[in-house]
Amino acid sequence: MFLIIGFRTNVEGVLLACLKLRQLPDAHLVYAKDLEELRRKIDFAGVKRDLEHVGFEPVAIAHLAEKAFGKHWYHHVNHSCRKEPDLIHYIDLVLRHAKCEPSELVRNLSSSESVTSLYSGKTQLQRKCYRYMREVRLSYHRLCMFARPSFVRGILTAEIKPEHRVEDMFCRWLAKKNPDLPVAVVHGDKAWIGNGNFIGLDRFMVVTSSFLGDLTTVKKSDDVEDLWDVYYDSQMIDSRRNKKQAKKFQPWSASSASGMSMKDRYKVERGISPCKLGDFFEM
Repeated sequence: MFLIIGFRTNVEGVLLACLKLRQLPDAHLVYAKDLEELRRKIDFAGVKRDLEHVGFEPVAIAHLAEKAFGKHWYHHVNHSCRKEPDLIHYIDLVLRHAKCEPSELVRNLSSSESVTSLYSGKTQLQRKCYRYMREVRLSYHRLCMFARPSFVRGILTAEIKPEHRVEDMFCRWLAKKNPDLPVAVVHGDKAWIGNGNFIGLDRFMVVTSSFLGDLTTVKKSDDVEDLWDVYYDSQMIDSRRNKKQAKKFQPWSASSASGMSMKDRYKVERGISPCKLGDFFEM
């Protein structure tokens, strides 16, 4: 008898699917963000198999992690002189990768004997998932370092173009760093709002970009970027421009984190137009 294990693409769903796959190693894996999407996939495939769906109801994550990898699942792993994330954060980071195939992650967890083996890279699948985890962490850290939020109509706003699905992580970090301000992280047609209680919303929520624009139509935009350009252009000394050092601390791949960081990189590479401090004052 063939069996389909349908699981939700979150940490709980992946852990439950891992446990189920260990019991039924020949089962076929199907993932979805909700039950409706799962049913659509099954109907579209047109297969008549027994279906077990897991992860679509709240479950204690720590309990699942212990069942899957023992009571020491939370111990941090030191690998190559680095402190690696624990099991739950490892799964969460891999799922955020733009190229992640959740079924592969489940099979990787199911075949791994211990948490430590996930970081060992003994198999091709372990190396692939580990690389995904590292790339997502790097993408997130670059955002925290190089994205420059600015005040837009009273809300600290950052427009970003991340490589992976880390918008909510960055929004929570930005809200924690600015606990007395409402913050917003915009990517495409979505906006993640943190500290929303300051503007009459939930503390953390996701809205459309157009809704965010409607929220902030009362005050005029602050021209923070323009002020930064004036300061940068007036204080920069061309003879002290160090391209090598700039490339080291702000690589080209990180310059796309925000418009302001991209401008900084351009000015370091190309310099600025000749000007004097007196040019910025009206006679």
